[in-house]
Amino acid sequence: MKRIYSVISAILLIFILNGCIGNSTDLKTESDESKPIEKDIEATETVEIPEPEIIEYRTSFLGCGDNIIYGTKGARQNAVEGGRSLNYKPYYDGVSDLIENADISFINQETLMCGEGYSLSYYPMFNSPQDVGHDLVEMGFDVVNISNNHMLDKGADGLDKTIKFWKSMDTLMIGGYENAEDYDTVRYIEKNGIKIAFLSYTYATNGIVKNASSPIVIPYINDEDIIRQAAIANENADLVFVSVHWGDEGSFTPNDEQIRVAQLFADCGVDAIIGHHPHVIQPVEWIYGKNDNKTLCVYSLGNFMAQQDRDYNMVGGMISFDIVHSSVSEPHLENVIFIPTMFHFGGNFLGNNVMPFEEYTPELAAVHGVRMYYGNHMSYDTLLGYIKNTVSAEFLPDFYRENTDKSHIEQ
Repeated sequence: MKRIYSVISAILLIFILNGCIGNSTDLKTESDESKPIEKDIEATETVEIPEPEIIEYRTSFLGCGDNIIYGTKGARQNAVEGGRSLNYKPYYDGVSDLIENADISFINQETLMCGEGYSLSYYPMFNSPQDVGHDLVEMGFDVVNISNNHMLDKGADGLDKTIKFWKSMDTLMIGGYENAEDYDTVRYIEKNGIKIAFLSYTYATNGIVKNASSPIVIPYINDEDIIRQAAIANENADLVFVSVHWGDEGSFTPNDEQIRVAQLFADCGVDAIIGHHPHVIQPVEWIYGKNDNKTLCVYSLGNFMAQQDRDYNMVGGMISFDIVHSSVSEPHLENVIFIPTMFHFGGNFLGNNVMPFEEYTPELAAVHGVRMYYGNHMSYDTLLGYIKNTVSAEFLPDFYRENTDKSHIEQ
């Protein structure tokens, strides 16, 4: 810039001198007239401003289905010196790495854990050892849902004991509420700079009604509550996830009420719906809300672990996805994968183990406890068919995209 100003000054001086001398040309020489004026002006260089660095954060989520485990024989045999008298961790060896490695792991705990003063009980009025809860937390479950049709199996007092137990644990419990204020206090988890709200509802409690004197709130599916709580959650969190107990037991397809409530969740801005109760898997799909938002809906993850009496009760699933956010994008879900699971138990209801279905074999299917104790036929191909017939290939790992002809499979 300084060079430009020097040249302009020189030119002005020449004009001034010419004006003083007049139009006389006798002082000029031929060489003066022909000599060009040199301009020492540097070309302006273009400076490229680097694009700001985009920092992307990914938080992995793993959701697991119905956990209905109550027997003690195998867990007693698994006990280790210096540990608790019941050890359920080996039951989950096949999936423990997935649970531990996810940034946020979720499970639906189907049975109560009332603790001291309550005897253990099985179907149809469950009460499981609290050792199960300790093991789930130690394995890495960050969120535990307890709202389901069995939550009043031991009355309001039993539920109150279970709520207090889970609140004493190093995990986020949803679905159990001590009073109305607790019910409207939305639960949140913050991870990697992202804040996620968790809501929870159940369709019923098997006809059992809590006594009127108890302040405990059962989170029944209620449109007014859903709309109110979803609004609170959306205002205070980046994403909203809902756990919901609904549907018909043994049905691979959602019923009309599931579809209606799922649309309500989507219209309320919920980002992910994690469904339970049918004890079999149901479809996974994207639902669009009234504001063109997109909601992931897993209608049912099926059983994670449950000693039921049908082959289809043994097939479950884990929903896996990444929660992605960056400086240039809103938080959203990517890489949605439904990971089918298989729950195996053998003679004397021992050898309990849940594993990815990809690791299951026809040989194991041939000795499954369902065949031994309930006389039910169990075919590996039929088990595989339940998965392929129910979950869209877009959500399944590559293993299930092979041999897609399933016309010979009967459900």
